[in-house]
Amino acid sequence: MKKMIYAGSVGTPDSIAKGRKKGGSISGRGEGVYSLSLGEDFALEKCDVVLSDNAGIICRSNSGKYIYAANESRDFTGFNGSGGGVTAMRVRKDGTLEKINDSISYGSRSSHVAVSDDDRYLFVSNHGSHSVATCHYVKDENGRFVLERGYDDSSLAAFHLNEDGSVGELCDLMVFKGHGYWINGGGQSGPHLHSVRCHKGLIFCGNRGSDEIEVLRLNNGKLELLNSYKTRPALAPRHIDFHPKKDVIYVSNENYPCVSVYEVDYETGGLKELDLKATMDEGYMRKYPIPHYEKDTCSPGEVNTSAMADFTKMMPSDIHVRPDGRFCYVANRCMKGTASIATMKIEEDGTLSFVGINMLEGGDPRGFNLIDDRYLIVGLLDKDKVCIYELNDNGMFKEKVAEADVPSCASFVCI
Repeated sequence: MKKMIYAGSVGTPDSIAKGRKKGGSISGRGEGVYSLSLGEDFALEKCDVVLSDNAGIICRSNSGKYIYAANESRDFTGFNGSGGGVTAMRVRKDGTLEKINDSISYGSRSSHVAVSDDDRYLFVSNHGSHSVATCHYVKDENGRFVLERGYDDSSLAAFHLNEDGSVGELCDLMVFKGHGYWINGGGQSGPHLHSVRCHKGLIFCGNRGSDEIEVLRLNNGKLELLNSYKTRPALAPRHIDFHPKKDVIYVSNENYPCVSVYEVDYETGGLKELDLKATMDEGYMRKYPIPHYEKDTCSPGEVNTSAMADFTKMMPSDIHVRPDGRFCYVANRCMKGTASIATMKIEEDGTLSFVGINMLEGGDPRGFNLIDDRYLIVGLLDKDKVCIYELNDNGMFKEKVAEADVPSCASFVCI
């Protein structure tokens, strides 16, 4: 096996020299986007890095010629509050990367990036900030001055892509409103688009802040919202992947250890829930069951008991369906414990059966990916390590075949 692997990392180019940098939700020592070579003997080596601030999530063009990174920042241009960015890179003949250009993302903390099916457009989801961003006082109904909480916009930006792979002009920007179940915290006081993916002409976004899956279409360069599908309350949908043959999507839910399965109508953008499965074993789920809420939102006085408020519990992050469509994998983060990758078998009707838990060597697997049908690569942010595991016939980890010290990797593209 000889592969080139590209890893997006959180942090700034000077953060390794200065030590761990913390600011808002970002904590990492990454320098940008790393090029890694995986040799026939499973030697995993760093080849190069393109310097780029907080380039945690990356994607590739369908042609395989270009890599794009979302720059998770509020100050990408160096001007306070200017928002996040996106970086375009070209794949050289030797497999390393060359930076083409940057663009602002027209929103705060760009969280995810995706290329249209025809490689003509680039989409960037802007997560927005969890923290209060404004100090604005207004009179209430009793004439008293009260603080009106304001947050950075959460939005989806659509860019033209030029023939040389560079990021072109912004063609449209859609700003989202609303909130999720936990209006007093848990990252659900406002909308937060955590991901964007493209499939069969549609655009899918996991809106963890509003408990919604946004389904859109691009018409003549303009974004058209087809469906704001409301999930079960407080799930906080984060990342999305697709079945290679069925009209089914799989969604990791950040607040509780579970994954949702939806049937998709690709003509209308309609979604229908088929399944909801836990990503932990029965013992864990008996102790921490997924709650059922009758209301769509909690009252202002309710205590926030969402998993986001308890870092000792499992919080799903990334999700990937194996290329052969047999298994779905979900990362269970545990910021103050040991994390895991859940193996889920995909049944004939697209629903899931829990197979087992693959324990990891750290607590923060923000991202992973699959290398063909036989291997899985995962980054452990808290250990500054990347590991590759061989998969057995049951979809579980067989053994670790490679590892490398790479700082704060949050996503991977394999070519």
